[in-house]
Amino acid sequence: MKKKAGILILSIVILFFLLIFLVSRFQQGEYEHHTGEGSGGTERGYDLTILTPDVAYDEFRSFIQDTEKKLNIRIKLVATSQDAESREAQVSNILTSGNNEIDLITINDEMASEFIPKGYLEPIGEDTLPDEIRKSYPGTYFNKVCTYKGKVYSVPYYMDVMMFWVNQKFLDEAGVKSLDTREDTDRFMNTDFGEDRYPYGSAWEQSYAYNDLYQHVNLFGGDYLDWKDEKNEEALRYLRSLVVEGKTPEDQIMDQYDQMEQKFIDGRYGCMYLYSGGMNILLNSGRYSEDDLHVSDMPSYYEKKTIIATWQFAVNHASPHKEAAMKFIRYVSGNEGAEKYSNDTHRAPARLDILNDKVLDIPDIDVIRDYTKKYELLPRQMTTEPMSGIKDMGNLFQRYMRGEITIGEFCEKAQKIVDS
Repeated sequence: MKKKAGILILSIVILFFLLIFLVSRFQQGEYEHHTGEGSGGTERGYDLTILTPDVAYDEFRSFIQDTEKKLNIRIKLVATSQDAESREAQVSNILTSGNNEIDLITINDEMASEFIPKGYLEPIGEDTLPDEIRKSYPGTYFNKVCTYKGKVYSVPYYMDVMMFWVNQKFLDEAGVKSLDTREDTDRFMNTDFGEDRYPYGSAWEQSYAYNDLYQHVNLFGGDYLDWKDEKNEEALRYLRSLVVEGKTPEDQIMDQYDQMEQKFIDGRYGCMYLYSGGMNILLNSGRYSEDDLHVSDMPSYYEKKTIIATWQFAVNHASPHKEAAMKFIRYVSGNEGAEKYSNDTHRAPARLDILNDKVLDIPDIDVIRDYTKKYELLPRQMTTEPMSGIKDMGNLFQRYMRGEITIGEFCEKAQKIVDS
């Protein structure tokens, strides 16, 4: 009896430590998911391994399962960390070490800017990505982010558009119908909305602040790469004035998008800039409507520009399964695959023709379409070491917002960052 009890206790202990091990692997971005579909296979038991942060999403896994059947291949998904820095470090380690266990990697703009020039990724030819499909992506963005020395190295599949959001209740209190003109915007910004309620809000944590800075530089007609441009200074002075005059809180230098979105939902901010990918969060809050929280046109005294970002597929140069990787890219970038991905995951496709011409199951898709037609879609400029460049600019921006450095000091140091 004691022997059986001992075996039972030992079994429980083993299961306990196994559970801890599996949870640890998942938290470190090492969780693997194998769909088990498809009839293909290699000596490893699968044809393609994809490294992606989307493993946790049921909709994405469902899309992959259907893709396996469509292409008759077996696909294994390996999760990256949800944290941007940890994710980039993980991908960097795989690529620099010559790891050949990962075939296809999902990368964002930051990783594309860092890894494409270093030769870690496989060029994608016209047999995989025909010219008519290349032309369907936002041109300036595609040429800047995905192309290097005349060759394509990554293929966008999901697009985020930076959009202007307003709380209609704030507009009603200020007595303005919209923020289209400078006069209406100034009237809105000068309205006293009461304690802990601000006309403008943002996410100024050091890894996020550059989005707001970049957007304002573009909107004032400046050049993010030229900090001698007077329009850059105009954008900076405007943002600093919002803090000095109590129109936006200085404490948001601690906030990432999660905190900013929640404060907007809680009624703390009257307007803000947020990527279209955050629309689901606003919808799920129950407050998304024309009478409450909604997307609005950007103020018309700004230039008609906005920034976009995408997630892209890229092939590991060390992959032994490049043919399967290219087969997958050919499908997911093609008409059928791009449309199915968007409908399965409810995300905006990177291809503008799919976005504008197909029936897509995406929340308030017409708003996103309207933005892509009204505004010039621009990439964010990245340094050769994007993550450090982003954080350096964010840290510099925070110091200026706190009044620790002058605008001249900011511009001098900012120029060194973008030149690095």
